[in-house]
Amino acid sequence: MMPRRRTVPRRWHGGLQELAPGVYAYIQPTGATGVSNAGLVVGGDEALAVDSLMVPRMTRAFRRAIRRVTQARVRYLVNTHFHVDHVGGNQFFQEATIISHVNCRRELLEFGLPIDLLSQLMPRYAQGFRQIHLVPASITYEDKMILYVGDKEVHLLYLGRAHTQGDTLVYLPKEKVLFAGDVAFFYVTPGPYHCHVSGWIRVADLAQQLDVEAIVPGHGPVGDKKLLREMREYLAIVRREARKMFREGLPPEEAAQRLRVGGYYAQWAEPSRLPILVQRLYMELRGEI
Repeated sequence: MMPRRRTVPRRWHGGLQELAPGVYAYIQPTGATGVSNAGLVVGGDEALAVDSLMVPRMTRAFRRAIRRVTQARVRYLVNTHFHVDHVGGNQFFQEATIISHVNCRRELLEFGLPIDLLSQLMPRYAQGFRQIHLVPASITYEDKMILYVGDKEVHLLYLGRAHTQGDTLVYLPKEKVLFAGDVAFFYVTPGPYHCHVSGWIRVADLAQQLDVEAIVPGHGPVGDKKLLREMREYLAIVRREARKMFREGLPPEEAAQRLRVGGYYAQWAEPSRLPILVQRLYMELRGEI
């Protein structure tokens, strides 16, 4: 069902936002390409960070924000997936054990840091890309891992391929908070570059079954299950319409030009991603991914 037409925010409140005692979202206020979110869980004298952002100035700002609320040692850094806007700052968490899904580590080592391509996509960050030293996880898991950060129980969940092959959901069942990484985009067109759309829809459906009240997306403001359902419906609409045009024999470029997602979704940031999303769907329908 298409959401009722309403105004979509272009910016939102940034910085650390406490969602439950000792549980924080770190939000960057536009959700644009490369402008991602992170998280912090504090339990006693230790902490866990969720993602490390992209270029050094972003990560340093995140670390300063952490120090404003706690002096606890960051014992763990969880990478939700391998994209540089979520792992580029790993080098600034030298005291932490880095953990990711096994596929995330594999993809990070496989794709590396394509500086020239990234600089073309995001020229304003070109200098920062040259300061990144990629640090992969030293511990990986396959299906589920439970960490204890002081009195906080933190579940790392792998529900299948979605935005990438190795997306981790960071779930705090007692606090009812979910750090979704790029499994969730709120008010921002989902990033399609390494996705499997049908898998992504399935993972979004599974995430809906978790008992959560606050969801921290990879891009966008803190939201809830309603916003996750809206993103899931966006993907479902694009899949349905692209599938029709695939069966009609239209090439993906023409399908993307013809495809209309409706007034509400058309307001989302980064609409230029739609043709790439259609390309990924065609690859999926041809059995290439």
